[in-house]
Amino acid sequence: MDEKLKERFREILSDCYGVDIKEAKMFFSTQNYAFIFPDKPYMLRVSITSMKTRQEIMSELMWVDDLKQFKQTVCEPHVSLKGHILEEFEIDGQNYRASMFRTARGNVKATPDMEPMFFICVGDLLGGIHHISTDERKLGIYYRRKNMKDIFEEQKQKVWEYFGDEEKKKIEEIQNKVDELSEELGVYGICHGDFHINNFFVESNNIWLFDFDGCAYANYLYDVASFVQSCFLQGYGIGKDCRKVLEEELLPYFKLGYELNHKGDEHYWDNLELFISYRTAFTLLKLAEIDVCGVINNLDRVKKFFHYIIMQDSPLDGMTQAMQLMKGE
Repeated sequence: MDEKLKERFREILSDCYGVDIKEAKMFFSTQNYAFIFPDKPYMLRVSITSMKTRQEIMSELMWVDDLKQFKQTVCEPHVSLKGHILEEFEIDGQNYRASMFRTARGNVKATPDMEPMFFICVGDLLGGIHHISTDERKLGIYYRRKNMKDIFEEQKQKVWEYFGDEEKKKIEEIQNKVDELSEELGVYGICHGDFHINNFFVESNNIWLFDFDGCAYANYLYDVASFVQSCFLQGYGIGKDCRKVLEEELLPYFKLGYELNHKGDEHYWDNLELFISYRTAFTLLKLAEIDVCGVINNLDRVKKFFHYIIMQDSPLDGMTQAMQLMKGE
């Protein structure tokens, strides 16, 4: 961000929220600016309107605001000094939308500290969110957020030309299997959409969840798969067989916490491996976009890692092998 734009942000956000972004650390993704204030119980997010519609952002904020009634560790939005949950402004012809959120307590869980109680607590949080989502569907409550199937297809179309025939065949095979699944009550609803290790902080046994920017309607296993994938990518169980680690060290404890709040039938978990493949495919599609956009350079090694996983019959076996290959480089 150039200094002129940053100064305009400073003036507008000070007027709306009474804070000085010079005191904050700024982060930027492809969609948002985030201003994190050290030792303050709040942060600011500024979205570029061409990336997210007003309707999408308002729906996200409304859902998160509803969640806080049931989950105290959800980082909910705050109103501005003007009493607005969303502030909109324009600078040099570009429109922006700003929101303030409560910040999370604690820190990202270090890999060596991932123990059974951690998995139970994460499962408890996610199971609670999925239970709330199911109750909302029962009541006919609907938030204007996209379906994950549509998001996947839109992302695919943006970068499809950069993939080879074998990759396309494998990705579409996974996509078709997911698209054919039922959207029945209890297994499908609004999800966090990006439920990974870096999007929640741990404070003792409390899990503080944030970054609902990717919330969407999906099979609940998409959130579970996102968490599982991120644990392995963080290095949990490194050097071991990923399938064995999942089945013996991670999933039994996660399910214990999850099913305290949301319990499905005997087949509820059957498609978890499929959704790990689906999440891996989506990650590969997103990496292609970043490479094309030039936001991050030298992604060859990371892309090679995800490409290897997606091309195997099993994502768990592929992840085990890919980690061994990268370790040997």
